[in-house]
Amino acid sequence: HLIELRPPKPVFVNTTFSEGKKSYSGMIEVDNDEIISIGDIFQHNESDWTVTRIDNKISKPFEKLIASEIYAMWAIRIDKKIIKITMTDGENSTPYSLECSPDKIFSCGTIIEIEGHKWRIRAIHTGKGRTLRGKREAAEIKRMYLHPPY
Repeated sequence: HLIELRPPKPVFVNTTFSEGKKSYSGMIEVDNDEIISIGDIFQHNESDWTVTRIDNKISKPFEKLIASEIYAMWAIRIDKKIIKITMTDGENSTPYSLECSPDKIFSCGTIIEIEGHKWRIRAIHTGKGRTLRGKREAAEIKRMYLHPPY
């Protein structure tokens, strides 16, 4: 008997890639028998991504699915973090976005410089609540609130 080992056939999965406010569509090539799960990490265009949603042909979401049955998939970038910032000086509030590595630590009370101006981190919001003291990794932060340092 001659056994012929054949590699799995590739399939292309329609994927929405999200980086902060920006999203774009693309296709990723995977083996048709590969099982993809929410939380899986992969590389695409020299960036790291994690799977956040997987849908079948009738747009039903699944925790995991074989690649050949995936109709659409969503992923967010995890090798950089975009933190939303509100800078408040008196009655004036200005929005800003800061790009950094996900493991960068921010501490309440710390003074940081943005566009040549110094600001004190007054509060950090994680999505689970706001803290006025302590420190957080950028990956956990949804928004930071800054005030002038005086």
